[in-house]
Amino acid sequence: MTQTVLITGSSSGFGRRTVERFLIEGWNVVATLRDPAQWSGAPSERLLVQALDVRDEASVAAAVTAATTRFGRLDVVVNNAGMGLFSVFETTPQAVIEELFDTNVFGPMRLVRAALPVFRGQGGGRIVNVTSSSAVLPTPLQAAYGASKGALHNFSEAVGYELAGQNVRIAVVEPGFVPTTGFFAQTSKRFEGIEAPPAYLPFIQQQMAAFQVEPPAGYLGTEDDVAAAVFAASTDDTGLTRFRVGGDTADAARARHLPDADFDAWRTTFFSPTVAQRSGK
Repeated sequence: MTQTVLITGSSSGFGRRTVERFLIEGWNVVATLRDPAQWSGAPSERLLVQALDVRDEASVAAAVTAATTRFGRLDVVVNNAGMGLFSVFETTPQAVIEELFDTNVFGPMRLVRAALPVFRGQGGGRIVNVTSSSAVLPTPLQAAYGASKGALHNFSEAVGYELAGQNVRIAVVEPGFVPTTGFFAQTSKRFEGIEAPPAYLPFIQQQMAAFQVEPPAGYLGTEDDVAAAVFAASTDDTGLTRFRVGGDTADAARARHLPDADFDAWRTTFFSPTVAQRSGK
């Protein structure tokens, strides 16, 4: 029996690579994006390109219905659609923060709620939520973004307990910084007009310098690594619930197990404008 996966945010970046990975593996794929006209991939009998705006409950319900109508079942939902944001919290408009949470938190919640009756009718299913290393280690100039991804991570773990007895499993994929994707550049560009007070400028300059440091080869993950992690989370039978991508994410996870004083010293070094910031040393 051919399995079916629905993937949100499929127009580019992680989502696009994840669609390609599942097709290569022989799955039926429902590639969803706000505007299906943006899809430029090759057609396939196993591919359905479907409109989906995770902020719209009716759109979410329609996409789930389209998936089951086309392929007869839905085995995995991948919540990949997301919105990035680099900004100083103090001057970030409340409307922008609410849009961020509507996309990164409430959107996945809507899709989980819509998929659960289908999973229950089939006897089970799986949900994979793409969070971020910012859910493990809050990142400078991403206070609101990290808060949204942390919320999604905590939601995933908590609701996983509720669903375990119904044969519905939830896993999270935690990508670190992936320089090859234009995700943050594209989704943050709308907010270039958010100006920071002068008091923040030295700190902002320091952090921007840190992001220019070239990390050791192979330290950061790639889009293909994220797609591979999503596929692994969708097919894993060991019970693993967290799939990390990138040396920066791995370092952050290890640091979280340090004593409090050691962790505070580590994170200060990690976010300094030196090679250590990207090497984990």
